[in-house]
Amino acid sequence: MNKKLLYISIVLLSFINSPSFLCQKKSVLLKRQEKILLEKIEHTKILINQTRATKKLTLSEINIVNRQIRYRQKLIDNYNFQLRKLDEKIQEINRQVNSLVNTNKILKEEYKKMLLYAFKNRDPNYKFLYIVSASTFSEAFHRMKYIQHYKDYRLKQIDRIRTTQDNLVIKKEELNIEIENKKELLAVKEQEKLNYLTDKNSQIISLNKIKTNEDKLAAELQRNNNKRKEIAAAVKKAIKDEIKALEKLKKSKFALTPEGLAMSKSFNKNKGKLIWPVERGEITSKYGRHQHHIVSTAFVDNNGIDITTTKNAEVRSVFEGKVTSVLIIPGAGRVVMVSHGEYRTVYANLQEVYVQKGDFVKPKEKIGKLLAKSSGISESHFEIWKILSSGMNTVNPSFWLSK
Repeated sequence: MNKKLLYISIVLLSFINSPSFLCQKKSVLLKRQEKILLEKIEHTKILINQTRATKKLTLSEINIVNRQIRYRQKLIDNYNFQLRKLDEKIQEINRQVNSLVNTNKILKEEYKKMLLYAFKNRDPNYKFLYIVSASTFSEAFHRMKYIQHYKDYRLKQIDRIRTTQDNLVIKKEELNIEIENKKELLAVKEQEKLNYLTDKNSQIISLNKIKTNEDKLAAELQRNNNKRKEIAAAVKKAIKDEIKALEKLKKSKFALTPEGLAMSKSFNKNKGKLIWPVERGEITSKYGRHQHHIVSTAFVDNNGIDITTTKNAEVRSVFEGKVTSVLIIPGAGRVVMVSHGEYRTVYANLQEVYVQKGDFVKPKEKIGKLLAKSSGISESHFEIWKILSSGMNTVNPSFWLSK
């Protein structure tokens, strides 16, 4: 039994590691990646159209165009990979076709020889004379069996020729299909290259406009920095007030309850797997302090990330937890903070809030609706805080959200 299982395991491993299986697996992954990229490009198109409807140049539009260019480049790379895989497949099918042609030729030659032999020995008495001329009964029996086997072999040879010819037809059809697939993919790739060049030209025009408005845009970035500082100050105060209230209630230093510890552990286990705070969006401002990638004179200070999404999109909880604060901050709208043990998730730029302090929320539960920006879109500001014995600090949400 163990030997049988070992044999089956070896066969399965051989199949899984076979070039054809690996090639097919790679093709499926490339198709899946293509689908994701096309969906992202479609979403960035919607965002670009919404920003352009305002008839004024904004950083939001340029950020989204930059994103779309990157997605288009990745899509072109994807098509190049797919084309290489198609070339490999076409080469393999060609090899199989040539092999079948050669096999068919050999089989026909062998069958031709058999027919020629049968023609030369077509005398109806030949088989009888061949058997009775044997010197012993045993030899006669073997000669009789030989004649029967020879007849069976001729019939099998006919079947082999037919099977080979049928396989040859199938493989030639398969080859034609793959050649057509390649032609279609080449056409799609060429169109995508044109789309990429169009976006690049749009980017160049926008960047030239920025040069004449750099001071104005730098001032906008500074206002965003100030707004984020106000959010950070409000969040710190809310967490400190929450800890003080708990310490006063328990008459002891702040410590997580068993439920809080379990929640922290569960939240931490989901690092890199958390759902996004909006259903669809593009990260247009990353975490930390960094020089702005467009306005070179400006720096960005961000305790979280900014996700550009469609106008008035709804915001959802990234994980289960308890709403501990609902704040109002001028310029940042309403802000919701959710507790996950020693972690806090912060959702800012809300126009409406669907929850209140003390509510328990589940993953994907809607907690509010975003403000609309003057650029015609909305921007979700999202932060993750961690409470430590020495204080509190933010962590990079990009490492926590699913890719």
